[in-house]
Amino acid sequence: MSRYGSRKSFDLEWVERWARCVNEDRVLPVIGRFFNNRFVLGVDETEYLIEVSGGKIARISEGLTPNDLGFDFALRAPSSAWAKFSQEVPPPMFNDIWAMAHPLHKQLVIDGDQLPFWQNIRALTWMLALMRQV
Repeated sequence: MSRYGSRKSFDLEWVERWARCVNEDRVLPVIGRFFNNRFVLGVDETEYLIEVSGGKIARISEGLTPNDLGFDFALRAPSSAWAKFSQEVPPPMFNDIWAMAHPLHKQLVIDGDQLPFWQNIRALTWMLALMRQV
């Protein structure tokens, strides 16, 4: 284990604990009040559909069905990258999604509709940073 520690799995139980942290946060309803989208959080081969309403996570589903293909954008990375990103003090190049998605690093793939992604970037980065409290 590195000096940064590691997480073993990003299963549905972990994602639900993260959603509780997000929904209990006092800042997100303010900065994310207009964040009403569906996005995919991809961890290795597993994809979680996250539905956000008013800056709170309203629903999580594991795996995508044909009915779920109406998501707005997706963030996909290997579990090793999410494990480093979600540490209390992440190592360099894992401290934010921009570092992870950098072309030289290529740990995170951001795809889908860019408009809702950019419209909600502040709330999204705050929401993802709450992974460090799980």
